[in-house]
Amino acid sequence: MPPRNKVFDLPPEVREALNEKLVSSGFQGYESLAGWLSERGYNVSKSSVHRYGKDLQEEFEEAMGDVRKTTELARAMASEGEDESGHLIDATARIVQDQLLRISIAMRKAEHEPDVAAKHLSSVTKALADIGRVSLSQKKWAKELRVEVAKEAAEKAETSMATQGMSRDAIDAIKRDILGIA
Repeated sequence: MPPRNKVFDLPPEVREALNEKLVSSGFQGYESLAGWLSERGYNVSKSSVHRYGKDLQEEFEEAMGDVRKTTELARAMASEGEDESGHLIDATARIVQDQLLRISIAMRKAEHEPDVAAKHLSSVTKALADIGRVSLSQKKWAKELRVEVAKEAAEKAETSMATQGMSRDAIDAIKRDILGIA
């Protein structure tokens, strides 16, 4: 097993600044980034920064792909009208669940600070539970909305059919069809 990359030994705020520099530079200029770290008293080779940057770039591109997918889903839902059946929430929940799963896998692979990883894993688990509750609530709301709309449609149809002289049996049969009653 290769030795741990020295970038992971940097303080979190320095590593975060390095991440920002990597993203803003388009994941280029590793030699100057190694120099930037050296100026701050951290001895990290260009190769270590490059390996770290390559991994970060893969994660970044994957995350951006997920953002593009979610954006396209939102556009598709907006063009179809309201998302009463919750397709957008479901799709977003699947993407977030996928990301949370990746985070939990990465935490299990983390070699240092198991107590911190356990705390974060607890947060990931809570986030997954919250997503599940949101999805279930939205589906319940959509079902209730469909029932309410069907009741209103049945009442309007009944009034309209009665004024046109339809028999009570015919009106009741149509109402049952609208309400989905066998």
